[in-house]
Amino acid sequence: MSTDEVPPGARFDYWIETCRSMFGGFEFVDVERKGFHAALNALTVDNLAIGHYVGTPHAMSRAKSHIRSSDNDTYLVILASERVFNLEHGRYCRSSPGGISLMDNTQPFLGAHPEGLDIINVFIPRAVLEQAVGPARSLTGLSIDATQTSFPIIASYLASLIKHGATLDPDRQARMAAVAVELIAAGFSEKLQTDPPRSLSGAAIVSRAQAFITEHIGVEGLSINDVAAALNISVRRLQEVASAENIALMDWMWERRLQLARTKLADLAHISVPVGLIAYQCGFASQAHFSRRFKERFGHTPTEYKAASSFTRAAQTTRPWLSASR
Repeated sequence: MSTDEVPPGARFDYWIETCRSMFGGFEFVDVERKGFHAALNALTVDNLAIGHYVGTPHAMSRAKSHIRSSDNDTYLVILASERVFNLEHGRYCRSSPGGISLMDNTQPFLGAHPEGLDIINVFIPRAVLEQAVGPARSLTGLSIDATQTSFPIIASYLASLIKHGATLDPDRQARMAAVAVELIAAGFSEKLQTDPPRSLSGAAIVSRAQAFITEHIGVEGLSINDVAAALNISVRRLQEVASAENIALMDWMWERRLQLARTKLADLAHISVPVGLIAYQCGFASQAHFSRRFKERFGHTPTEYKAASSFTRAAQTTRPWLSASR
């Protein structure tokens, strides 16, 4: 989408309506309407909506009065160019070139582009991001700058995903999108651990605990004591804040392990990997323990699930040939 084909006098209003259809209600501020132009290149990769926005200097303000229950329930990851980007959101504010910021589309914010608009937005469904990072309220408004270890990794991966995402088949899109979310979650968790706010809320503590669990998901025998020690707080304190956030950390850990194992079992790249090894990689003490928990959760054994996934892939591969032969 571009304003180039729109009459100059209507470009500003056209851009507002286009953006409102994606973000919900807001208003532009500090805009020079004369000579205004903007463009958007968008694509969808599995459950991620990605857009590259460019344009003349302007700012966008989203107040509580603009937010509706029908708005997209998403988090918005913004990868900014080397142009200055001003952001006020939650407890954080920033004014610097480059960087990656996290915004909650259901909360107020102010984003300004005094040197011109040149950003990449990644819309991530709330449930998808919070499955990876836990409650993300404490991360809202947080930014990863270019000095952080994870920055070039995330930036490079997102650039590659934008370039090649549309050419991938649905299964590969799903895997690539999942990796993007995991990288983004890891980056913001790293930022929170290295530069936490002075007074950590319960949500932030839980987010750090979940980040530690995710990083050590394959460690057999990982306990609540290990997590508390890594965060330098007492087990009692950790359990209190987790309970206040309605999260049972050890249950969350086992669910993560089971979901990771199910992904590996269905992945073509792991077709020759024994079920027992997958169990070990995902932190289970034995194949018997893994099989019991997997069947309780999904209704069939890991071996049955792996065989069914292989059969489904084979059928999907064969079906186009059968159709052609007819």
